[in-house]
Amino acid sequence: MPIPKEFLRLDKIRAICIIKNLKTDEIYLYKTEDAVKSYKDERFKLDLGMHPSKKLQEAYTALGLELFTIEIEREANENEDLASLLEERKKYYLDKGYSLYN
Repeated sequence: MPIPKEFLRLDKIRAICIIKNLKTDEIYLYKTEDAVKSYKDERFKLDLGMHPSKKLQEAYTALGLELFTIEIEREANENEDLASLLEERKKYYLDKGYSLYN
């Protein structure tokens, strides 16, 4: 999984990020105050088998990193509430028929 260019920026990016399983189209959404740092943290946890989402971790371990992407799903401005935005984006994907990792 090459590092997406948005995660090479030097500034902090408030965002909703998405981890996609390219085989099953299941997704994991999370909020972050610093997308660049959280990208590294998410990869580290997945690579070491320590991700808090057991279902995501099981799929990642079984399939390997080549079948997953981590991207910024939506940047947020400083006035937006990330928790509310996360719930809004989860609802959007559920309404579109996606399965979400918990």
